Amino acid sequence: MTSGADMEKETVLRKASARTSSPAPREAKSAVAASASKKEKGPDEPAPAKPSSSAADTLGRLAGPLSAASYVLTSLAMTTMTKYAASAWRFPGSSLLLLIECWATVAALFLTAPKGQSYQPLSWPILRHLPLVTLAKAFNMYLSFVAMKRTSLPVYNVLKRLQPVYAMVQDRIIRGAVPNGGELFGVVLISVGTVVTGAGDLDFDLAGYVIALVAAGCQSLYLVLARHAQDNVSGLTSVDLLFYTAFYNSVIFLPLSAFELGEVMQFLSGPGEIVNLVKFLLPYVLLGALLNYATFWCTAANSPLATAVAGTAKGVLSTMVGILAFSSHLTAVGWIGLVGSTVGGFVYSLAHAKKPKEKKEKPSDKKSN
Repeated sequence: MTSGADMEKETVLRKASARTSSPAPREAKSAVAASASKKEKGPDEPAPAKPSSSAADTLGRLAGPLSAASYVLTSLAMTTMTKYAASAWRFPGSSLLLLIECWATVAALFLTAPKGQSYQPLSWPILRHLPLVTLAKAFNMYLSFVAMKRTSLPVYNVLKRLQPVYAMVQDRIIRGAVPNGGELFGVVLISVGTVVTGAGDLDFDLAGYVIALVAAGCQSLYLVLARHAQDNVSGLTSVDLLFYTAFYNSVIFLPLSAFELGEVMQFLSGPGEIVNLVKFLLPYVLLGALLNYATFWCTAANSPLATAVAGTAKGVLSTMVGILAFSSHLTAVGWIGLVGSTVGGFVYSLAHAKKPKEKKEKPSDKKSN
């Protein structure tokens, strides 16, 4: 009886063992089946990516107008603040303001850089293409500040509106870009409107005019050179350009600030001037960094000429601000020229929108990088 019971227990234990072990093969089979089904579904996986591709296309189409709008708004705000510092407040340290702006930009970009990204200001491709961009930008920043001391805001904007002429010639020489007929006609209207507007200036200052014209040439030059650098250096983004130009510009403005230090200290000894400086610096530094990024973004998303025309639109708005806030006036001839310049900006914008997007060629620097 005992042996029979033992045999019965063994039989029960074997059946239980078989039951508990049987799910493993089933799970393995199901895992294999799931893996096979994933492999079978593999070719169909790209299908859900269509919505994201469509969204990317939409963002790509909006990049041009969004970058231009951001450039116009930040440039308008920055021009107004610079005019206030140069004419109303009469702060003597223009190089010091620009130096602080550069330092703040470098620090902000360095601290917020994504993991794994490192800036290389001493690498050969950067040293080859960025110093000229930096030099042109530094001249534009400094000369613009000086020009605002000697000219009214509307006249300053009138002279800066000649920038598309510089940009068209420089872009042709440096990058080989050719404007179409509509773009050329728009630029002609802008130029004629600029000259007519300038004819209504009753407070003519030859030195102020010359400085403003040189500043406009430097501004268009650094836009063209920035686009040329992006054409030739692999992976060079608008943020990279912002960092490198701010980094190199700090080297330029540091000695210039040292020459202004005595005059600045004497100015700040006045009652309440230190507080005024702190209140001015906070928005000024922020706007300066935003303007640098918006300028390069607009240049990368469009063309240097389109950025110049966006600057013309900013000039129209800035002229209105100058009339309201700084007691500037235009004659009837000046208003006619202003309208002609504005029409030219719209003509160019329409012509540029119909122009096919440029295709970048692979430069030699991409291989060396």
